[in-house]
Amino acid sequence: METALLIILPIVTAAIAIASFFIARNAEARKRGNVDGSLRSDVTYIKEKVTELCRELKRIDATLTDHFERIIRLEESSKAAHKRLDEMTKK
Repeated sequence: METALLIILPIVTAAIAIASFFIARNAEARKRGNVDGSLRSDVTYIKEKVTELCRELKRIDATLTDHFERIIRLEESSKAAHKRLDEMTKK
């Protein structure tokens, strides 16, 4: 009986140690997978927001360009009006 116990006990201990190793390894891999998935989703969110900001920046740039063109036309119109007023006052 003792010899059977001496043979079986190390085998059972080794089997439990190997099983514990694989269980811990799988848990660690799952944990790393969760972290990787979280990071990837964060990076995707950041990419979407940067793209959205670029689009908004282009819209703002177009609006500013339009405003600059309108200001230039107003200045030209104002200059022409002042010129006409000056001519009228000289007469």
